[in-house]
Amino acid sequence: MEEYSILNDLVSMKSQPSRIMAMGVGGAGANAIEHMWEMQIEGVNLAACNTDKDDLDKLHIASENRILMGRGLGAGNVAEKGAEAAVAALDKIRDLLQARGTEMLFLAAGMGAGTGTGATPVIAELAHEMGILTVAIVTTPPSNEGPHRTAQANAGIEKLRKHVDAIIVLSNDAIDQLYGHLPASTGFGRANDVVAFAAKGIAEIITHKSNLVNVDFSDVCTVMRGSGSAVMGVATETGEDRADKVIDKILTSPLFGNVSISGSRNVLINISVSSAEGLTLNEAHRVRDRVQHHAKSEDEKGNVRYTNIIWGVSIKPNLNEDEIEVVIVATGFDNDSLGGPIVIKNESNEDTRIVEEPTPEPATIDVEGEKQPTPAPKPVVPYRSAPAPIVRPSRNFAEIEECKRTPAYITHGVVLSTAVKAHSIGGDKDTSTNSSADMPALF
Repeated sequence: MEEYSILNDLVSMKSQPSRIMAMGVGGAGANAIEHMWEMQIEGVNLAACNTDKDDLDKLHIASENRILMGRGLGAGNVAEKGAEAAVAALDKIRDLLQARGTEMLFLAAGMGAGTGTGATPVIAELAHEMGILTVAIVTTPPSNEGPHRTAQANAGIEKLRKHVDAIIVLSNDAIDQLYGHLPASTGFGRANDVVAFAAKGIAEIITHKSNLVNVDFSDVCTVMRGSGSAVMGVATETGEDRADKVIDKILTSPLFGNVSISGSRNVLINISVSSAEGLTLNEAHRVRDRVQHHAKSEDEKGNVRYTNIIWGVSIKPNLNEDEIEVVIVATGFDNDSLGGPIVIKNESNEDTRIVEEPTPEPATIDVEGEKQPTPAPKPVVPYRSAPAPIVRPSRNFAEIEECKRTPAYITHGVVLSTAVKAHSIGGDKDTSTNSSADMPALF
């Protein structure tokens, strides 16, 4: 018997007015906005703020939506200079937001350099004061750019948190893990894709003109307003069990940063297919059931707390006939801190295990007849479980150098022992203290 299609009896919602703006701040943010322009995102005003005039002039977005901050020579990778330039340009930014009737603002930026790190919190504070729902989507610098960049990025993110309703932090290391094997020109484009898809995925839940199960602006506000840290993912799948596979694909992506949606209070889901006959009622149920399975949590007494799921369905003719696309936005975590201890739980129910050793009592040891305090114990490194990677494995130079410095007998677990001589009636005979059965396998 043919399955009933959930879309058959639903009426398309009317197109929404353009009250959403996506604004890129700095070079990386501007690149993401240019990518969104190339994607022809619907119903979203695209804008950019930058201290580099040359980069700003290269964009194809409307000239009136480009705001030059400062003298146009850049911020020199100094966050304070980026912040100062943004403060001086606040009137122009306010006028642009008011002129476009902005009610929801996406801020896209790369953290770690000057303009994005310094200016984005300033612009977010302005939008917050204007009552605009503000969502920041930012990237952290690759670890190989050094500790200064990382520290500057973290400081900028903490400032930004205070002035946004929701923040999505994407790791450049995770982007490299996904796309590092591609040519450099293609790989850089994929990094822009990630930020652009995040803003595009959320915005089109509201703006897409052929939405059939309605998710409106107030629904998005419910999920995003004052939610703190958020995680967002988008993926497509085909074939049998595509509804299950697409959710697993999202939740095991390196872009999720090895965090779980378990414990989130609100999850927004948008399902897209190419035509009204492309989604069955059972598939819609399976998507929601699988998300609920991962999102629900238990309290200390074992009581299950279910997450609030808001969902919608859209028609996207550009999808292939057998494709399903799902966007997930999860918010409202109790432990709202960057890189919190929650990790993805795989099917074997592995969980985070943080081993803590008790602090030893003060003790002394004899060293050449003198009493000296025992050495302090080495700190215990937390262990985080994670699902098997779904991308090509990668190793960094530090790991390789460490392997080169480690002697082979340690790597293979070989125990070195000294042979002793045992005397017998028949004469001296060498016998090893370790029999072959006791020797560890070399491989």
